[in-house]
Amino acid sequence: MAAVAIVGGGVAGLTAAYRLKQRGVRVVVYEAGDRIGGAIRTERRDGYLAELGPNSLATPPAALRALFTELGLESSSLPASPAARNRYVVKKGKLVPLPMSPQDLLTTRLLSNGAKLAFFGEPLVEAGDSPVEESVATFVRRRFNQEILDYIANPFVGGIFAGDPEQLSVRHALPKLYGLERTHGSVVKALAGMVRARKRDEDPASEAGGLMSFRNGMQELPDALARALHAEIRLRAPVTQLRAGPKGWTVGAAYQAAELYDGVIYTAPAHCVDDIDLDFPGGDRLKTLASISHPAVGVLALGFAREDVAHALDGFGLLAPEVERRQVLGVVFSSTLFTGRAPEGHVLLTAFVGGVRNPDLANADLPTITARVQDDLHALLGVKGEPTFRAFHLWPKAIPQYDLTYGRFKEIMDEAERRSPGLALAGSYREGVAVGEAIASGEAAAARIGATVPTHSGGS
Repeated sequence: MAAVAIVGGGVAGLTAAYRLKQRGVRVVVYEAGDRIGGAIRTERRDGYLAELGPNSLATPPAALRALFTELGLESSSLPASPAARNRYVVKKGKLVPLPMSPQDLLTTRLLSNGAKLAFFGEPLVEAGDSPVEESVATFVRRRFNQEILDYIANPFVGGIFAGDPEQLSVRHALPKLYGLERTHGSVVKALAGMVRARKRDEDPASEAGGLMSFRNGMQELPDALARALHAEIRLRAPVTQLRAGPKGWTVGAAYQAAELYDGVIYTAPAHCVDDIDLDFPGGDRLKTLASISHPAVGVLALGFAREDVAHALDGFGLLAPEVERRQVLGVVFSSTLFTGRAPEGHVLLTAFVGGVRNPDLANADLPTITARVQDDLHALLGVKGEPTFRAFHLWPKAIPQYDLTYGRFKEIMDEAERRSPGLALAGSYREGVAVGEAIASGEAAAARIGATVPTHSGGS
């Protein structure tokens, strides 16, 4: 029986392991930590359910829905509440709804008349063809203007990447946005068509932005994958060596003997390659993945009595543009987004701090972080009183930044896979930082390795 080592026990690694197991491959998952799930971290306590990592995933395409069905997750799948359709952006200290269609832009208070003219005049801007890697900020300024960068693109990028639009590559960080100009010649024309198509979609999940989770939180997903695997998952087993040889791949891990495999799928964070001896063609260049920036992000979930929050909390949450100089990057209205996240008569708010914008705050002590977050919650949402629940997690190296140098890293990963048959790379630094993208990268890695190692269907 062929054997494959999976480095990393997040959703990308577990998905890859599950798919290979189905093909009859013996799989061993090496996880450096004491739990599976990677960036997914759900905490249940005192009637609250807090997500200290990703809070949701986009309603999956058919391929991923099939995976959830296989895992028995259909009955626990939870669509976002229709009330969560609204998104708020901070402007001049007030929450303003984010316009969700070109028509909304006509009346929004978020943008000035000049910015609205820039938006509706965007179809007249010629498509760019410069060979120079373009940042998100440069792209938005070129096609729109600075105000749209400040109050739409900047908070959007802060919410997804905790990043800086001046540093992120539009081609790699936001490939769909980049593709709209390439394929349609205009972002606005393409968006208008997408809005018309969405209005024809009768799926109620689309009203809530096409988001979903699970009744017992996002942790249900990695737990279900692990149960379905019936494979060996080794916790507290950081990999220290990956070596290719004539007989296969030697995988060494701390506190255990090295073992031989037919293939390896690396899904651990990119920065972890710095701690591994990579002895295979392309491995020396693959070491440079450790230099991909991963800013620190702190996630603070706070519960309050409903009467202590003045705002209606009628939306997904709020995003804070950098020009507003707030302490939070954003706040998710968690108990509005999904049912069962707070006890009766209470609400749950999840705040994100740090990122490229303010890494020092993410690394501050918890009393300081709590005080800064509560200051913003008081000013923006009218929160008073003390929290009835608190949960915090610091991600010292959180989200990989698809910056202006990312194209070089992508070439290095492609080269390593090409030069070293039996090697595949997957995870949030490969094809996107969203949970669904990580799952898809795990599926792709399993397909790649499955084509290079001897398999038989019907794994046990």
